[in-house]
Amino acid sequence: MKSKRKGAAFLLACVMVISALAGCSGGADKAKDTSGDQVTQGPHGIEYAADQTLRTVYSSEATSLNPFADGSANDWEALSNCIDGLVEVDQYKNTVPSLAESWTVSDDGTVYTFKIRKGLQWVDTEGNQMGELTAKDFVTVANWICDPANASGSTLYFSGIVKGAKDFIAGKTKDFSTVGFKAVDDNTLQITLEGPLPYFLSYCGSYMPAYAPLFEKLGSKYGADNNSMYYIGAYRMTTFAPQSKRVYEKNDSYWDSKNVHIKKIISTYNAEATTLAPEMFLRGEVDKAPISTDILDQWMKDSKTKDIVIPSLPDTTYMFYYAFNYMPKFDQKYEPDNWNKAISNENFRQSLYWGLDRYKALLTKDPYNAQMLQSNSVTPKDWCSVDGKDYTEIGDMAAITSRANYSFDSKKALDYKEKAKKELEAEGVTFPIKMLMPYNPTTTYWAKEVQVVKQQLTGLLGSDYIEPILEAGPSTGFLSSVRRTGDYAFMKCNNGATIADPAAWLPAFAKENNWTFLDQATDPAVKSLADQYYAMVDDANSVYTKSTERYEKFAKAEAFLLNHALVIPYSTDNKDYMVERLNPFEAEDSTSVRFKYQRVLSKALTKDQWTELYRDWQTAKEKSIQK
Repeated sequence: MKSKRKGAAFLLACVMVISALAGCSGGADKAKDTSGDQVTQGPHGIEYAADQTLRTVYSSEATSLNPFADGSANDWEALSNCIDGLVEVDQYKNTVPSLAESWTVSDDGTVYTFKIRKGLQWVDTEGNQMGELTAKDFVTVANWICDPANASGSTLYFSGIVKGAKDFIAGKTKDFSTVGFKAVDDNTLQITLEGPLPYFLSYCGSYMPAYAPLFEKLGSKYGADNNSMYYIGAYRMTTFAPQSKRVYEKNDSYWDSKNVHIKKIISTYNAEATTLAPEMFLRGEVDKAPISTDILDQWMKDSKTKDIVIPSLPDTTYMFYYAFNYMPKFDQKYEPDNWNKAISNENFRQSLYWGLDRYKALLTKDPYNAQMLQSNSVTPKDWCSVDGKDYTEIGDMAAITSRANYSFDSKKALDYKEKAKKELEAEGVTFPIKMLMPYNPTTTYWAKEVQVVKQQLTGLLGSDYIEPILEAGPSTGFLSSVRRTGDYAFMKCNNGATIADPAAWLPAFAKENNWTFLDQATDPAVKSLADQYYAMVDDANSVYTKSTERYEKFAKAEAFLLNHALVIPYSTDNKDYMVERLNPFEAEDSTSVRFKYQRVLSKALTKDQWTELYRDWQTAKEKSIQK
């Protein structure tokens, strides 16, 4: 189901022969032959094609069209435009109504009552109306997902969240009426939780229906092909020829038809799509293609393509930070005891915190737009908001996220260095302090990045102060053998999140974590800081409603973590550059594979147009959270 990050299934690493560019540039400027058709004008000189047919290419086929089974990335990509959930995410990352037109929450935050839109019709592949959507359609699916016999991969949206679901999934009861997922009437769905969950709506896009009479009739054969299911989403799949082609046509019975502008989507299978997509784009055969790092420099330098290569928005579902290991378990030759004494000194941590030049390091990952990836917070900007304000601008976090140069300040770093050196020498710490910095050799550009970080930090702070030791970790099992065992001193770590709440980013610093081992710190000063931080987190979690009060308390906790330099925020994740005849800022979100809201353009979007559209999007997003 959809809320998980889709990862490798959507990261196409593209290669092409540059000589093929000659004579192909016309394809980049024209989506298709629309002789005699009329285009319409959009903002900043973009033109919408008269023929709203989108053509794409894909390399991995879906194994099932049952959206409630294992929820693989390929399956969801095939189905995402054909079905909706209770809620959806709009172009500005706001959770908005979808199949549920409204909802209410009980005073104790445990009961959500959704009003299902009346009169919505299920349709078949030909668009024939087959029956009306009811609350029972959601309950039927929930029952099937939670039935242990079906081994659904979607139980994570129920177990421990919906009251009674955990026991039902475990087979301790066979009575689904004990699960808090009920149809009160045809248009009312009531979900009772195990306890209050301020970010529960983040899960509700994953509560999707199936037409109950058909679902119950077909059972395990539901979704065997495109004809063995009905459609309630923006599109219906009219052709499903595995490893050949998928065709989608607009569902005219869709509840939000006015926001579905693309009339047809033709997705062609090609096992070599990862290689061929950019060249196919230049020939006008597809309307979008990723430009991977393998060919990015060539495309950015070629006069025929340099103006149409556009960046993707940062992927904020993953965040990176440089972590101090507070329970070092590495080899004695790297002096773990000396390291432990050093990081117990706040001035030492601060010298690295203010001394790390994120921009310079990130140039190894993205030499063209590194500034977009930088972060001086653990929780990414635009991740969640409340009462018209982004979390990173609330309370104590505001002062941190407004810092110049993303907290890189060489003067402060050197001042902290002098204080730290004096204090640590008095404690018997030996210099230079060895800093074991492992990296995964299979992760693109990590080896280059650690070289830059080493050179930059030693260039600023001095090789007589620190000695970063770069070590390639194993190419397989890196996490289990390095990070989770504490076999590092100073290393770039990361974690992901799916829920729109500040609590999403706590695991790396929580008790019993295997990222930073903060809770296992033995130094009294660090232990005291950790205890204060955990008390602040507990206080924030005691506020069970999505509110400014909750966000302010989390902001206080995160700011405490950063002000004491217990971790060094670094960056968001990045994605491939693109060439496309779409406006990416019309899409539901930066990781979406859905095409609602979007329009096909008559010409490839240019870099300059992207920049202007991005500014417009930022302004519109700011206004949207203030509503």
